[in-house]
Amino acid sequence: MKAVILGGGIAGLTMGLLLRKENWDVVISERSASMVNQGHAFLMSADGLSILSEFAKEQSSTLHKQNVNLFSLKRPNGDEEIRIKLDGWHCMKRVDLISHLYSFFSNKNLKMGRVFSHFLYENNVAIAAVFENGEIEYGDIFIGADGSNSKVRESLFGKVNFTPVAVHEIVGISKKRAIDDPEKVVFQKYQSKIKGLAFGFIPASCKESVWFMQYDVKLASGDEGKSPEALQKFCYDMLTDFPDEVRAVLDANDFSTSYIWKTRDFDTLPTFHKENVVLIGDAAHLAVPFTSAGTTNALLDAKTLTKTLINSSSIEQAFDTYYQERYSDLTNHLEQGRLLKTIFLEPKKHSERGYILPLVTDKDKKEPVNKPLKITYFTDPICSTCWVIQPVLRKLKLEYGDYIDIQYHMGGLLPSWKNYDRGIIKNPLDAAKHWEEVSKEHKTPLDGDIWIEDPLHSSYPPSIAFKAAQIQSNDKAVSFLRRLQEMIFIEKRNISKWPEIEKAALTCGLDSALLLKDINGKGLALFNEDLDYAKKLKVTTFPTILFSIDNEIKTSITGLQPYEKFEEIIRKFIPNVTKNNIQLSPESLFQRFNNMTVTEYAFISDCSVEESNLILNDLYHQGKIEKHDSKNGMMWTYSIKSKKKISSVW
Repeated sequence: MKAVILGGGIAGLTMGLLLRKENWDVVISERSASMVNQGHAFLMSADGLSILSEFAKEQSSTLHKQNVNLFSLKRPNGDEEIRIKLDGWHCMKRVDLISHLYSFFSNKNLKMGRVFSHFLYENNVAIAAVFENGEIEYGDIFIGADGSNSKVRESLFGKVNFTPVAVHEIVGISKKRAIDDPEKVVFQKYQSKIKGLAFGFIPASCKESVWFMQYDVKLASGDEGKSPEALQKFCYDMLTDFPDEVRAVLDANDFSTSYIWKTRDFDTLPTFHKENVVLIGDAAHLAVPFTSAGTTNALLDAKTLTKTLINSSSIEQAFDTYYQERYSDLTNHLEQGRLLKTIFLEPKKHSERGYILPLVTDKDKKEPVNKPLKITYFTDPICSTCWVIQPVLRKLKLEYGDYIDIQYHMGGLLPSWKNYDRGIIKNPLDAAKHWEEVSKEHKTPLDGDIWIEDPLHSSYPPSIAFKAAQIQSNDKAVSFLRRLQEMIFIEKRNISKWPEIEKAALTCGLDSALLLKDINGKGLALFNEDLDYAKKLKVTTFPTILFSIDNEIKTSITGLQPYEKFEEIIRKFIPNVTKNNIQLSPESLFQRFNNMTVTEYAFISDCSVEESNLILNDLYHQGKIEKHDSKNGMMWTYSIKSKKKISSVW
């Protein structure tokens, strides 16, 4: 099969490489006479990088990419509205990626200076692409990858209706040093709260950043692009009230290489193909740049189309499947971008909660499902029994997750040490001794030395933080609570302190800037509601677990109970319950839970501790999991290298 790709940009070149790996005959036709250097830099997700890594072994040249692990949105006065961790995102200069992709092709299959004119048809099927220079390229399928102003798209469907241009974006590369701490590489954005104006910069390397200024077209006269000097003056004038950090970026910029991008989009097409001609990248779909997903989407188009061409019985079926698989994500990005544009243009109408974060969406977000049995779980981040019961809760979710809805409430175990008297524990030294005893009894890692070296003054700060996290996402809040427990019980970190709370929050995908605001507001109110609820139900022991059907409490248990007790209660109130069989590989369990102790792994997988140790050590030597040693045991963690799954060659 021969594929003729019309457009030698990132989408077209990637498509050509993927098809060539499948032994297709590929010819790429690019309208420019030489490599196009327009465009400065962009962000790419792990999804896109994993596709590029497939070609790494074919080429000795390296492709520079700069990891970006934090996104921060601030107001011009410095107030931070959003702070989130970015997983797997990198900044990449467009010229570097284009040069890298060009290096895979020769003049035989990458032909420059070909401006598409029209197709030749036989029986309504395209047999050749004709170019304005008179050249003709015959093929079996034709792939339009010629950008937002696609002539291929117009030849198939006519002109699309672009949305009116409401936002301009000025883009440049600044030579200001961009990275001080490689562990905190920040995509920093400043956005006005009173008008449609924003400035952002992203490190492209240690020595330079790509920057952009987005502005409502109504704020400009239209003369800003007449010369580099006019563009420079316009930027400085518009950003007068922005911090010195912004001006420092502009001071190190060459405005003769900066340009204005007139942002626009069009509705998702009803199909991406006609007969044997198909579209990918911006030719097929176009979204405004607020989501930073354009390049990644082009790569995912190429990957998806290649897969469907290989696995389908006909070209028509392949193109239909390609459209079906890409439609939902692409339409979501289109709508997300439009909403972000609305928020940008009308900032006074939206609080920070109105923002859909650029770059990320909750792919795993699911519609709430009504489950018959509600479990009300009263806990506390520093409760040792609540740590020991973790394997039980995890196994319950795996085997009975379709039937149970666990709702987490804080119990307020340690208000302070002043006049504290709860059983045998009256001071931090008592807590240290108790934790050591619990660890020994249940063969679970707990390190009581935290109560000697850096004792918490109260369990209220992490408890309030958990309630604040629930406002953002209940699932992320549960992961956050688990991470807080790992930090205190195994890593001896004082989780009553904000820096530790923030580290846990960012790790779990929470917005730490919003979390901090809610800790002092809505989160505190929700925590007090939990305390009142616990008092009303006379809850004094942790964990206390209530089982309800139709909001009526049926029974309760306290403390650490055997797994069979939970199963007995579930079967009593749901007689027709069907337990899920856990048939996950060891690596799959780590993908699901990320961190596990050996006792957790043994309990969940029904293996002995001895057998579990052998399995975990084998995974460790394969580089699939990592380990964190503590005084009384070890925490096994899914390897960062395994998560990325990206070749180290480049």
